[in-house]
Amino acid sequence: MATTVYSSALGEETFARMRWSAVFAGWFVATGIAILLYGAGIALGFSAFDPHNAQAAAKGLGVGTIIWMVLVWAASLFIGGLFSSWFDGRADDTMGSLHGITVWGLAITASALWLAITIGQMSHEHERQRDGGTPSGMSMEAVHNEPLAVLRTDVHRTLTTQRDTRGDSHADKDAEQALIGALLAGHVDTARAILIAQTEMSSDAATARVTTWLPVVNAASDTMRADADHIKQYAAAGMWALFLSGLVGLIAAALGGWMGSRHIHRIYHLRRYEGRPFRG
Repeated sequence: MATTVYSSALGEETFARMRWSAVFAGWFVATGIAILLYGAGIALGFSAFDPHNAQAAAKGLGVGTIIWMVLVWAASLFIGGLFSSWFDGRADDTMGSLHGITVWGLAITASALWLAITIGQMSHEHERQRDGGTPSGMSMEAVHNEPLAVLRTDVHRTLTTQRDTRGDSHADKDAEQALIGALLAGHVDTARAILIAQTEMSSDAATARVTTWLPVVNAASDTMRADADHIKQYAAAGMWALFLSGLVGLIAAALGGWMGSRHIHRIYHLRRYEGRPFRG
């Protein structure tokens, strides 16, 4: 590779400097290409989705999404590195590759910030739905976990009924959460003590009520463990997809910047044609 060295007015040799305007321009091009390709991928996904076989379609879309993500990062960052080198305007292989790598770093940083903001908003929305929605504290987790939804509804009804009998207005949400948490954790004695404290039931009545909840609690716990396993698998697949996308994108961006500098004459018409006179 050729490294360009410039001489200053004082006769000192200085290396070529990176042009950040070219880096940002290449990043804009890469972002535009990525948005375009992601839009095409979403359109293809909806076209291939079979609502009559949702499980198989979801599995196929998951694998296809990972492959498409890697291809999008490779294609967009290759083109971004290529244009960054062209915007730099120098036939310097080393600086071309460095411009491409810097475009990759900028894209990774921007994507990480966007992902962190999105996860934060989703977490905030989940907390709002869990704390704010229905009187029983129903959340999206309980909606997808039918036994947990049944348990929360029954606990809320039991506490509310007993409090209405004693003249109180509503069940305490914190007490409901503590009772459900004790049941899911397998602390039967703690759950019975909370139930007695909140409803003034007799010990036998509280024991009988907790015993009727145990089958639902076991089903809810099994569902939660299955969901946790699925989340673990999806998270591992997502992390591997991000790693492969970043690695392939790094190679593609460096290659694009290198190729852009190698073919800079095609953009700025610096080719020389010898032996043939120009005819207008």
